[in-house]
Amino acid sequence: MKRAVHSNNSEFRTSENTRNASRITKFALILLCFVSIYMVAFKHLMETERGTSVNWVDCFYWTLTTMSTLGYGDIVFEGANGRLFSMLVMFTGVIYLFIVLPFFFMEFFYKPFVKYQMGARVPRSYELEEDQHVILTHYDSISHALMDKLKQFGYPFVLIEENLEEALRLHDMGITVMVGDLDEAETFQKAAIDKAKMVVASADDITNVNVAFRAREAAPEVIIASICTRTASEDILELAGADHVIRNAKQMGSFLARRISCTDTRAHVMGDFDEVLIAEATIHSTPLVGSALRDTNLREELGVNVVGIWERGQFELPTPDSMLSNHTVLLLAGTESHLKAYDEKFRIYETNNSPVIIIGAGRVGRATAKTLEEMNVPYRVIETDEAKVNKVKNGIQGDAADRAVLDRAGINKTPAIVITSHSDETNVYLTIYCRKLRPDAQIISRAFLHRNVEPLHRAGADFVISQDHMGANTIFNLLDRAEILMVTEGLDVFRQKTPRSLVDVQVKDSHIREKTNCGIVAIKTKDKVIITPSPADSFPKDGEIILIGDEASEKAFEEGFGK
Repeated sequence: MKRAVHSNNSEFRTSENTRNASRITKFALILLCFVSIYMVAFKHLMETERGTSVNWVDCFYWTLTTMSTLGYGDIVFEGANGRLFSMLVMFTGVIYLFIVLPFFFMEFFYKPFVKYQMGARVPRSYELEEDQHVILTHYDSISHALMDKLKQFGYPFVLIEENLEEALRLHDMGITVMVGDLDEAETFQKAAIDKAKMVVASADDITNVNVAFRAREAAPEVIIASICTRTASEDILELAGADHVIRNAKQMGSFLARRISCTDTRAHVMGDFDEVLIAEATIHSTPLVGSALRDTNLREELGVNVVGIWERGQFELPTPDSMLSNHTVLLLAGTESHLKAYDEKFRIYETNNSPVIIIGAGRVGRATAKTLEEMNVPYRVIETDEAKVNKVKNGIQGDAADRAVLDRAGINKTPAIVITSHSDETNVYLTIYCRKLRPDAQIISRAFLHRNVEPLHRAGADFVISQDHMGANTIFNLLDRAEILMVTEGLDVFRQKTPRSLVDVQVKDSHIREKTNCGIVAIKTKDKVIITPSPADSFPKDGEIILIGDEASEKAFEEGFGK
């Protein structure tokens, strides 16, 4: 945790100014003390040497010229004691002139001036060009991924940063940022919170509670979304004013568990758009293996629509000529009755009831285990930390890189391996190792950072999801957008209201796939749902189109056909 108590920056700056004033006063007093002592000493020594009285103006004049090393030479000592005293005064002056004074100038004049000049580059308020903006209160991998999505879809945003140096760095990165204290309602007012669409808190739980409380104080109606790491913090965040509390680890664990599709041949529902269900099904050892998609007759006999095909982690939009293999996973769309009919036909084929292996018993690993338990899927968890092993059922203490430990967990028979380590480097290593040991097993891995998704796929993972991308997607979906179902990293099922340009246009004439690379999952009207739209079906007015594609495809659809 970064902070136990949220500091008040205004008080800190006030106390810093007070300390600086105190240091300047001490410096002046010490200098005055030296000058006074030297004046008295000079008067005594000079009167002793000359035997005549010396006025205080001469004393001050000599002390000043000697300490500053100007040394005009019009007043000098002739005796040894006086000259030794002169050297002491000059030595003191050199220290002050060449060491203390430059430090004093840099610390109390130059640095504050530079800081002021730098601070002038970063605004203290948000210049409102268009309302319905998003206010971000912490910069991390999740907020960075969220910024990318906001830019892609044209949502304005501003990041509030407390630290000036960090704000300057972010400003130089091209991020819209303002400087302000997160524990002051006034900061949110300067960020035009009354015109904002949403406030996002993605720091630690204590900071997020403070952000939610201050933001709610500044704008009672604004939507506040907060990331939460601990179960105990959920209620506190809601009491502080958060509308949406997102448990990233729990969400990630649930997603990883539901990606497991090779324990049987039934259709596993991933999400829904009202009555339209999206599911995955493995076809291992079923009669579908070796067939072209057009020859399976799934649409004609069962009513399900094959909207996507996974082949060893590679996704493709299906064509009638797509060939199905033992490693193929189908992405299906249908109603509950359609998927029930599919299960009735294919559930009799080979299943693997051996335990799924979960590597890592951290928050994500424990959430994965809990979800598998709810799904009645057996599992075993490998973890090196004894304390974490004791928090899960079926735990095995040991290193997953040790073959003997994997053998104890059942690596030779397991249908799937879920890798949940917090280190992406470790996840890549374990993915390569497990793929070598079990070429036919399903490997699902968590990526902490989005940039490591592709390396994990290359290492042999069938499915990878990054924590920052999932958190950003979840928050993004709260912006009154059409619901989005994340199938895997960079691939979503989403729905759009029928654009004017497509009303009453037939599917074959729309060229949606050619123009946007989106696949049509279903067409919805007020009265019916067409799960398997034919080329002759048309898009109704006031209806919806459910599509599948990546972020670029969704953006291309909105730009090509209009919202």
